[in-house]
Parts: sequence; structure tokens; C-alpha cells
Amino acid sequence: MIETEAVVVKIEHAVAYVQAERKSSCSGCSESSCGTSVLANFFGQRTPLYRASNEVGAKVGDRVVVGMDESALFKGTLLLYLFPLLLLFVGAVAGSALAVSAEVKDGYSVAGAFIGLVAGFLGLKLLSSKMVMGRQFQPVILSRMVDMPVRVVSFEGGLKK
Repeated sequence: MIETEAVVVKIEHAVAYVQAERKSSCSGCSESSCGTSVLANFFGQRTPLYRASNEVGAKVGDRVVVGMDESALFKGTLLLYLFPLLLLFVGAVAGSALAVSAEVKDGYSVAGAFIGLVAGFLGLKLLSSKMVMGRQFQPVILSRMVDMPVRVVSFEGGLKK
């Protein structure tokens, strides 16, 4: 289970919309020459809302732990990258096979690849809308942060509750 902390922003029936803080792979360095920080600044600092199943009864403003199954994340990522790429190759091969002469074979191949890529993205949009309804691919609120015990480390000797 992959987990992260988030804040509940909106509640609709048994679904909560949570806002998780974005974290870069390098923990957000402040160097302007870093490629990750340049990309982060290019795309903006707006944090998106995520739908999560609210089985713990969290309320607006609660800090929560949100989790998602690793296999669902892996399958979704695999589908996101491989499905359009596969249709791109299929379109290129089909376009090349449909060419009427050797002179236009490259043009047909490029056109077929473009059509395949567009079809891949449209098919992905259709598949992803069906996957959202599936329980396996939906994040779940695992617990509220107030329910978790807070531990403070004392430098004078040991762990205090």
C-alpha cells in the first residue's frame, strides 16, 4: 500500500476530495539550475484534488492518511504509457501495409502512427473513466491524523507520548 498525508477539502456522500502536497523526487531543492525545479515552476504550484473513498468518516479540514494499492498504481501506469505507444506502432505498421506504392510508404506510415496515437489517447480516456469507477483503482482514506498517536523524541532520555 502506497500512503501519503493529505487534507480533506470537500465531502460528497462516501467520497472525500483530498489535497496532497506535491513532492519532487529530490525533495524540492531551491536551485534554479535544477531541472526538476524548472519543470515544477513551469507547470505551476497548484495542488490537484483527488477523489478518495471516505470509510473513516473524515470531515472537511481533517488531516488524513490516503493509501492506494501498489498493483493498481502499477497497472494504471503501465496502461497510461503502453496503450498509446502500442497503438502508435500498430498504426504505423498498418499505414505502411496499406501504402499503394513504395514512394508513399513513409507518409502512410507517419499518418497511421498519428492516427494510432490519437486513437490510443481517446481509448485511454474511455478506459480511465471506467477504471475510476472500479474500487481497486480508487484511493482510500486509511485514517485520520488525530487518531494516530503522536510521539515526541526527548533529547534528555527516551521517547515520550
